[in-house]
Amino acid sequence: MIPSVQEIQPIVVIVGTRPEGIKMIPVYRALQDAGLPVVLCSTMQHDELLTQVLDLFGVTPDFDLIIMRQGQDLFYLTQSILQKTKEVFSKIKPSMVLVQGDTTSTMAAALSAFYLHIPVGHIEAGLRTDDIKAPFPEEMNRRVVGTVADFHFAPTSHAAAQLYAQGVERQRVFCTGNTVVDALRIIQDMLLKKTITINADIKNMVQECKKNNKKIMLLTAHRRESFDGGIVRVLQTVKQFLSEHPDVVCFYPYHPNPHVVQAIKDVGLSHMPNIYISEPVAYKELAYLLLNVDWVLTDSGGIQEEAVSLSKPVLVLREKTERAEGVWAGLATMVGTDSKKIKTSLENLLQQKKQKNTTELFVYGDGYAANKIVQIIKNNITLQEAIAEKKDAVFEPTNIFKVKKEAAMKKVAVLGLGYIGLPTSIIMAQAGLSVVGFDIDKKRVDAINAGDPVIQEPEIFEKLQLVLGSGHFCATTILPKADCFIIAVPTPFKEEKKADLSYVFAAADSISSVLQKGNIVLLESTVPVGCTQKLAQYLERLTGLQAGIDFYVAHCPERVLPGKIFYELVHNTRIIGGFNKESVHKAKELYQTFVEGSLYLTDSTTAEMVKLVENSSRDVEIAFAHQVASMAQSVHLDPYEVIELANKHPRVNILKPSCGVGGHCIAVDPWFLVESFPKNSVLLKTARNVNEDRPKQVVTLVEKAVKQWKKNNDGVCTVVTLGLTYKPDVDDLRESPALQVASCLIDKKDIDLLVVEPHINTKKLKNIFEDRVVSVQDGIDRADIVVYLVAHKRFRAIDEKMLAKKQIIDVCGIRHEPKKHDGKQECMFWPASILAEQSHLEQNTKEFVKNDAKSHKEENA
Repeated sequence: MIPSVQEIQPIVVIVGTRPEGIKMIPVYRALQDAGLPVVLCSTMQHDELLTQVLDLFGVTPDFDLIIMRQGQDLFYLTQSILQKTKEVFSKIKPSMVLVQGDTTSTMAAALSAFYLHIPVGHIEAGLRTDDIKAPFPEEMNRRVVGTVADFHFAPTSHAAAQLYAQGVERQRVFCTGNTVVDALRIIQDMLLKKTITINADIKNMVQECKKNNKKIMLLTAHRRESFDGGIVRVLQTVKQFLSEHPDVVCFYPYHPNPHVVQAIKDVGLSHMPNIYISEPVAYKELAYLLLNVDWVLTDSGGIQEEAVSLSKPVLVLREKTERAEGVWAGLATMVGTDSKKIKTSLENLLQQKKQKNTTELFVYGDGYAANKIVQIIKNNITLQEAIAEKKDAVFEPTNIFKVKKEAAMKKVAVLGLGYIGLPTSIIMAQAGLSVVGFDIDKKRVDAINAGDPVIQEPEIFEKLQLVLGSGHFCATTILPKADCFIIAVPTPFKEEKKADLSYVFAAADSISSVLQKGNIVLLESTVPVGCTQKLAQYLERLTGLQAGIDFYVAHCPERVLPGKIFYELVHNTRIIGGFNKESVHKAKELYQTFVEGSLYLTDSTTAEMVKLVENSSRDVEIAFAHQVASMAQSVHLDPYEVIELANKHPRVNILKPSCGVGGHCIAVDPWFLVESFPKNSVLLKTARNVNEDRPKQVVTLVEKAVKQWKKNNDGVCTVVTLGLTYKPDVDDLRESPALQVASCLIDKKDIDLLVVEPHINTKKLKNIFEDRVVSVQDGIDRADIVVYLVAHKRFRAIDEKMLAKKQIIDVCGIRHEPKKHDGKQECMFWPASILAEQSHLEQNTKEFVKNDAKSHKEENA
């Protein structure tokens, strides 16, 4: 008996990237219109770009897996999507999972459904290049999905033929057309009815080009296969072509990948007058451009389909394409990254007087593929039978890993599962130790046991899955007995810059209830000098045991850099300081099980001071750089040029000034030394004050710029700040001076503040800054003053033409270009700022000489 629509369990639609969102939303809506139960699950593989598409079509995911991480790679993506889709599928018991295309989200979600015996429908099935490494990893992804899929919705007859050739049963292959044409039809209707608005700059430029009979081309290039010089060749060729043909205007929404950003900077595109460079535009702007351009250069599969569907000539910047239909239709030309082929093809396109009208070819479908797919799902009896057969198998409990613990294995309990405690737990578990992570936050513990590390660090998700599965690690809110206890809890400072050690001694309270003779207590938290001794004495009072004899106490401070924690936990040199000699040797026995770097043994007080001195020395160096910046700016000099030239001396290495010092170490640790040595730390205190004042100085610079702007303008000045994290190219806001600057500027009545931070989730930022959060493009478009606070690499690719009429304040040095000297001629540096302020400097010099002479005269008298 075939179940009715009402009896069918929900159909899950998977989206993870912008192309998936564009192509799957028509299917999702068609399922809803047909009355079928449907659930939209977003992996958020590409967070911001996918959110733009969902918002455009007014769609909200039922499940948001939020897997996007800074620096994510294929290993992390595959494992996290497998794990999280497994949890969703097990919870809602779907009758079918629909995936699209060839992304990692598609492949991993299909594999997860296959493991759980859930039928898989593959939309856009059958595309092949017959080279598993091109495109990478998409060709492999689509082959995997093609192997496990139960239903193959091919976009063209050629794609269907590819599936037949690979042995897929004909009754499981359905030629439906490509849903990207559906999305184009929907967006064209929205443009026609004016229910959406297009970015004013883009619209004005397109209209201006058409008014002046200029040709328009669209460029997109981001493929991994081109990172070894291909993208540079493409951009150099485009630059040469545009230089020779000023009557051609190019729109280039670039991918923010560091390789692409560096290529744009190296080629020098942003100064070209007839190219419009921007970060990725929203889908509505992309569709608007596709409708209005004369031709397209792209390595994107989706844009190939969209351009051909709109009868636009396409130069395909790839060696192979899985979308040969466009080539056969005479609209797509394969040029790869070959400069000669690209240039020749561009010249040919420019010479063509009239393009062929192929609008009736419907190469990739008629715009109603989604309806066909839904009708097939409703009518196909095989699907219903598959559901009935496999329903019981879907929810069999799985236990992939079962590792029998060895009785002789040393047991370690780590107190505090944050940025240090959790990675340390994972590293020790990987080394074969039995590790229990203890934390008082039940939500954190539950998340970690479910495979979500909560914190962000490269490889942490994958490594956590492995140690959880192996049985070597688990998290708990109840501290068990153990051989060794490691305290890795926060040590912030409280009022008057005094260390808050309440977390350390709360951990000691927990340990005291299970501490036994022979146990080791290791303090990894950064603490003031003398804290380890106090910890040992505190435990003695609580337990009646004697430190150094009945139990052992040592301090081994962490010395790792976020982003490289797992490597540095293993390979960095470690300093181990013991309460006594027995304690330090006991501690060494543990650390040598997983540390490959050198281990230096000392007493606990020395170890404490070493860690504090390391970070404080850095703080002093940064303070000097900030003092140089303050002095240089006071006389209108470029501090980055002053420092660059000073560093030409062989024994000078001044750091680069920024908007302040942030993070969880350098901005905090010096105060612990000041607390421990109040009479001997004047320099440290002064340096810390200099660095803490730096954000205030930046705010003052902005206020002065606004005041100057008001002399020539009416109304409120719009200021955009670029960057909010505590250092470049991370997603960490802890103790961020840039965040402090932006927060101060919010309160200024004469400033309309906008903030840009591409590395932080927009929803998270809006909790702080509400509707002030904007994209790079929008922020610069609207701003009168642009303030560079953080030197994110992607900011280097900002189109210089966008900044032409803006006042710019750079407090991170990102716009400073190092001086070049070929060694043959005298190198003359004469900054524009000097020329502009020469009279000001001369006046300052006269005043200085006058005052100095007066001072000498008074001394002689």
